[in-house]
Amino acid sequence: MAKLTAYLAFLIIFAAMLSTFQAQVTKYCEHEIVVGTGPSRGPTTKLKMLIEAIGGRNINTTNLIKNWGAMGPKHTYFLPNSLDKFRATLPCLPANFCYVQIGGKKGELVPHWFLNNITVETKGDGIYRIKSFNYFGDDGDVKSIYPYVDDGECP
Repeated sequence: MAKLTAYLAFLIIFAAMLSTFQAQVTKYCEHEIVVGTGPSRGPTTKLKMLIEAIGGRNINTTNLIKNWGAMGPKHTYFLPNSLDKFRATLPCLPANFCYVQIGGKKGELVPHWFLNNITVETKGDGIYRIKSFNYFGDDGDVKSIYPYVDDGECP
């Protein structure tokens, strides 16, 4: 009888540990960034992008084109008036994005590069979020983003 009790106790403890492990499994989402370039050509150097979610967690890229580029290896990114896609599968963030910053290799971007917008879309198991950051001036013209650009307000 003592062996049966010990065996049942072991099964209960094992089941509890298994359910705790399953609760801590990280969910992954596909994050897609679409950059709308304005009337001028963008940089060809390494770009880094920081995308922050409500609550402070973020995605920080170090080489957007090389590590995230979704347009194929021979695609020329950031041509005038174009849309360029970047994609990566990373852990899901708990909330929608509220801030984006893009900068060049040494923190600078090409002078006179204009962006229309950056849209971030997140898809995962039961998750669909989309956020657009626009770079239009008060007069309706796109704004230059030299030496870097950021947009949004996180609470």
